[in-house]
Amino acid sequence: MTFVSFQTWGERFVASRIDVAENTRKMYRSHLRKIGETFADRDPHSITAVDVAEWVAAQAEERKPGTVAQYLDAFKLLLDYIGIEPNPARDPRVTLPKLVTEEANPPSDEHFLAIVDKLLARWRLFFITIEQGGLRIGEAVALRWADVDVAGSRLRLPRSATKTGTSRWVQLPSWLMEALEMTCPLEDRVPERKVFQGLNYSAARQAMSRACLLAKIPNYTPHDLRHRRITLWHQSGVPARELAERAGHSKPSMSLDVYTHVMPVAEVDDSRLALMLS
Repeated sequence: MTFVSFQTWGERFVASRIDVAENTRKMYRSHLRKIGETFADRDPHSITAVDVAEWVAAQAEERKPGTVAQYLDAFKLLLDYIGIEPNPARDPRVTLPKLVTEEANPPSDEHFLAIVDKLLARWRLFFITIEQGGLRIGEAVALRWADVDVAGSRLRLPRSATKTGTSRWVQLPSWLMEALEMTCPLEDRVPERKVFQGLNYSAARQAMSRACLLAKIPNYTPHDLRHRRITLWHQSGVPARELAERAGHSKPSMSLDVYTHVMPVAEVDDSRLALMLS
């Protein structure tokens, strides 16, 4: 008796998800490819809760708990799509490794300046925008001119571009908005044009890592710049609810749980950053 393989079902599932952004489909495709290393040729109807539990345990030996959780979520969605009931990936016997929240690690003012100094010129504006606006790297990569409010010196992050699926506005200092304007003539700012042309997540991490190496400082990630800005907001006395809104967190407690315990960091003089962009 013939059957449709796990791999084929995975391809159908990804193709069916016209309700999500392309980046989300890419994520599903990547996660299901990893799961497929074990189950690609299997009939999904033959997969048991024990199979899934053993697979999760094997992944937990090599990968971070958060990554394993993302894989399992994709597993659940695929089996839901196929219509398998009860869904073995949702069985209570399938448990995830304990998730330990990673401690925020924002760079100091000296380290931040050292990073910017060692970045190639094409990356400086990108990373300074992330730091000044508290952006997630994916939000910065996806930023379009349609979402730039030059007059109000702010950025609009639509639901499709944010991690939580909630839109928000990000205020930028006027000198930074002026620097963004300088990168693209007015007549070329068509709505769908990316603000940071040709930059992507992987290249950004590599550029940051390289700058840290050249500066001879500890390695930081682009996300640490977001941590830095939220820490500065918290230290300046921004109320919990407003802090969560600025950061794009779903709950004020999320911001407080993380940033109340972070070591203090100092602000960098705007004129120094503006000069480094000139």
